[in-house]
Amino acid sequence: MNNGDESQITFFESTPLKNLLITTCCNMKECRKRLANHNQEVWEAVILDVTPRMDNISKDESPSLRDAYFQIYDQSGPPIFVVSNNMEINPIERKIATTLSGKRFYMLQESAQKLYDDIVKAVGENEEAIIRREHKIVYDFYVNINGSGELLMKLLKGLRNEKLYKDQSIPGTVRLILDSIMIYLNNIRILPIKFEGSNLTSCSIWLGNEKGEAKDIVPLHVQRSFHSCVSISNNGDHQIPTEPKDKYKERISNPLYVQKQLSDCKALYLNKALIYDLLNILYWCATQK
Repeated sequence: MNNGDESQITFFESTPLKNLLITTCCNMKECRKRLANHNQEVWEAVILDVTPRMDNISKDESPSLRDAYFQIYDQSGPPIFVVSNNMEINPIERKIATTLSGKRFYMLQESAQKLYDDIVKAVGENEEAIIRREHKIVYDFYVNINGSGELLMKLLKGLRNEKLYKDQSIPGTVRLILDSIMIYLNNIRILPIKFEGSNLTSCSIWLGNEKGEAKDIVPLHVQRSFHSCVSISNNGDHQIPTEPKDKYKERISNPLYVQKQLSDCKALYLNKALIYDLLNILYWCATQK
């Protein structure tokens, strides 16, 4: 967020920061709005410019440094770098800035290169940024058809989590992403059955019929991925009651089979396999010409 001073924007352009793609916001309201829209607009770092503005504005329009920081702070959000171009900044404000930002406070005239280097380093180590790079084709495709990458990011983060095997929310998340995929396949006229939410299985059967019309369109491995994703996620989207009345039968027809397997830790690789099947489907969709 820039303070609205055009000379400050010009200063950014005369430093190593010119090598970054920077979007400026001239007030806290605009900044919060852009950051809240992070699933549509990916922000990998925030530069909070606390250089005092030269024009006359009311106290309500110019929040304290502490207030400004916490208005945009999100523990799971992008790192915040606090900067100033005022060499006479109040020592107390300097201390607050240094403490709040975890020592990410920079005097621009002295430390522009260090700021640039630290931003590049932080972004390079950011988990979500790494994931977006590793899965760029499928992630960008999903954001394009869905408008938000939040659900897919949850799954991709899950692949890095050693406790993924017992996460009972994974099948339901996969089910939601499959909805978007079916709508997309309707829109590009690959899937002739109109997806209506409740007919996911029927759509999957058409896409996975190796002897039907889909055999020349959908590769065999993607057909199998559709079958696996839909059958497991449909089953796993049901929640286990706190006090089940009947003994569960160990077969897939039981509407609570998947949740039971996950809760009992009997299917250690089920969630991982489910996510990779979904990635097979997304990659195929993304690479259709």
